[in-house]
Amino acid sequence: MSWKDDVEENIKCGLIEILILSLLSHEDMYGYRLKTELAERTSNTFIVKEGSLYGPLYRMQERGLISSRKELVGEKRFRNYYHIEEAGKEYLQYAARQFLLIYDGANQLIQGVHIDEDEKPNGDL
Repeated sequence: MSWKDDVEENIKCGLIEILILSLLSHEDMYGYRLKTELAERTSNTFIVKEGSLYGPLYRMQERGLISSRKELVGEKRFRNYYHIEEAGKEYLQYAARQFLLIYDGANQLIQGVHIDEDEKPNGDL
């Protein structure tokens, strides 16, 4: 049933930037840490595949919402730490406000829809 995957992906892709920026608004993080924090802090609703995280990060970097810096870890290994910029903070404020407005409106509309409790989404992105 690929349409189920499509629904989940469409909803999650729209939220991933907001969630990443929200995490980065608290502290700078590297990719793997962002991935694990997304899963932990959303009760495993957002389980991001390794490669799926970097597309949104690169796009946000190109738009000036975040920046990155390399830090040496160990003798020869580097990590890219991502940092939210002022434009990213403004984007996050606006996007979070818009999300809540849209969520509240959509929730009012779909409140009466019966949802089978047995069918829990897997959370993978």
